[in-house]
Amino acid sequence: MPVNLAAILRSMLTAKQTASSLDLRLLLEVARTLRTMRADGSSAKTAGVTRRRRSLRCPRCDRRFAMPVHLGRHLATTHGRKKRAA
Repeated sequence: MPVNLAAILRSMLTAKQTASSLDLRLLLEVARTLRTMRADGSSAKTAGVTRRRRSLRCPRCDRRFAMPVHLGRHLATTHGRKKRAA
């Protein structure tokens, strides 16, 4: 009884690739969950973690920035405004 070795190897390789992609998907989901969880099991979103609001508005356009340095870089590169002399 002849055995098609190429077909068997192709089938094994396909099964291995499928299992690897499922493992990778599982690991990515676990990593995403762990990033948002704290050591005590509570979520980081509910633990009082605050995000910086984009409260600095560009005077020349509608863009907003959380940090003054980012606003200054935007003004210099987009609107051609130089830094003030200290």
